[in-house]
Amino acid sequence: MKRELQRIEIPGEHDARQRTWRVVQAAFAERERVTWPRRHARSLVLAAAGAAIVAAAVTPPGRSVVNSLRDAVGREKVVGVRPAHRELVRLPASGRLLLESPGGSWVVGESGSRRRLGPYRMASWSPRGLYVAAILRGFELVALDPKGDVRWTRGRKQRLAFPRWSYEGYRIAYLSESTLRVVTGDGEQDWGLGSADPGVAPAWRPGTHDVAYVGTDGDVRVADADARRLLWRAAVRFGAPRQLLWSADGSRLVAIGPQWVKSFDPRGRTLGYAPIKGYASAATFAPRGHRFALIVRPGGVLVVGADTMRFHNRLLFAGAGRFNGVAWSPDGQWILVSWPSADQFLFVRSTGSRHIVAVANVAEQFNPGARAPAFPRVDGWCCAS
Repeated sequence: MKRELQRIEIPGEHDARQRTWRVVQAAFAERERVTWPRRHARSLVLAAAGAAIVAAAVTPPGRSVVNSLRDAVGREKVVGVRPAHRELVRLPASGRLLLESPGGSWVVGESGSRRRLGPYRMASWSPRGLYVAAILRGFELVALDPKGDVRWTRGRKQRLAFPRWSYEGYRIAYLSESTLRVVTGDGEQDWGLGSADPGVAPAWRPGTHDVAYVGTDGDVRVADADARRLLWRAAVRFGAPRQLLWSADGSRLVAIGPQWVKSFDPRGRTLGYAPIKGYASAATFAPRGHRFALIVRPGGVLVVGADTMRFHNRLLFAGAGRFNGVAWSPDGQWILVSWPSADQFLFVRSTGSRHIVAVANVAEQFNPGARAPAFPRVDGWCCAS
């Protein structure tokens, strides 16, 4: 019966088949063409992963292949130094750290104790660590003690940045938008010194009231803050400096640009110049001598001599990802390296045998309760209390 029914020709059936076939042909011709690699993407990924694993197992270059593959699929965190302490329980040297997280400024004691000062920004230590100068809400300069008690405040209509104490604490230099200003340590008197690059912090010369800053034209300038006059200026032909720092004895001024470093004597004469392969992001002088630690991306942390600007092939630490801060301990024995990509603080011995103390989970410790804690910035490592 089934075969008999299949032989029966339904009226119009042949024409319907022809029309359906033409519709299918037209749709096939207009389709989005898919290449062979795309049709076989899953197989290719599996094969590439297998090849990378085999290569890693037998050759050092293979390990680079694995790292590249991980980067390609979105690796967000660099594997830091192991083993690492899960908490910052103690500093390896005397002194106190000043840190800044999105929630404000923190003081970390030698024993690892942590105190949040308040919602301050760009904090800096006074010379003996008795006070802190910071910016509140962008328009208020605040002087407070390490317990968070406010001593005085000064507000301005312009946005403020980078307060820095003079060597004995009698002056604070800061930026009011594109003007360099100076206020007395008690907050009573305040005056302007000249136009300045609002993105570069001023730097006091130790033992004096001479302050170095970068002009809006990119020149390095040094002014006598009390006499309110310019002492000297030096043009830099390699681009505007991004940081200025004096050696502890005041005999060397180092200007750091994105890809260069240049040193001056106190009269503004050039002592040395060195190009950098990479990008220089932060630096700090040793508490004694003319060496300074310099962060270079990509790469790590270098120790440089300000007299000759020779790097001496002294690579203090090398690692992947981003570094955002460096600070020398008051005794000169340790250098703190801030490593956001690995969520670690590294305390590296600056002299003698190489030794590293790593602290992990740093972002969470200074952003309690935050869903996505941000890594803190190091604002200074000051003398003991």
